Amino acid sequence: MNTNQSDTSQAPDSGSKSGDRAILGPDRSSKALQKTPQLSHRGLTLMLSLMCLVPIITIFVLWQMMPPVYEGQLEASVTAVGIPPAEFYLPHYSKRPEFNTGDLIVRNESDQDWTHLNIQVNRHYQIYDVEPIPARGERTFKLDRFVSRTGARFQLRYNPLKSVRIYARRPTKDRATFYHEFQQEAE
Repeated sequence: MNTNQSDTSQAPDSGSKSGDRAILGPDRSSKALQKTPQLSHRGLTLMLSLMCLVPIITIFVLWQMMPPVYEGQLEASVTAVGIPPAEFYLPHYSKRPEFNTGDLIVRNESDQDWTHLNIQVNRHYQIYDVEPIPARGERTFKLDRFVSRTGARFQLRYNPLKSVRIYARRPTKDRATFYHEFQQEAE
């Protein structure tokens, strides 16, 4: 009976190497662990500070080196044809009758051709046109061809025409804009 007590009373020595290895992990005296780089708290702080400063310095240098960007003013006129009067929008949109699409006529009143057109209606609907508008020329755009980023088409039944913004490139390669607001008057 004494032998059973002595067997259960013997516990592994807590100071033995096998017990330490199980608790602490691999032996710290191995050559692979001795060769791994150690980064101090100060070194880590310095490295993170430099990582934050590099993009800021890069942006500052580019800001100083790059030429200024100039956005010119287009000489233009915009006319809306075939749009409903302001009274059309007084009832709730579900009670409005269907309305055929209207047209937007954009006229280039300058002596320069426009290319790379981006025309926006009511800030959310736009159309891109690769065909240039020649100097003193004009182009007609159907309003139902203007599309939002979500794919919704501009419909006069639901949206009164409020504003138009035109972005274009001139032969000097600068980008120019034109903005026009339409007045909604109820009679």
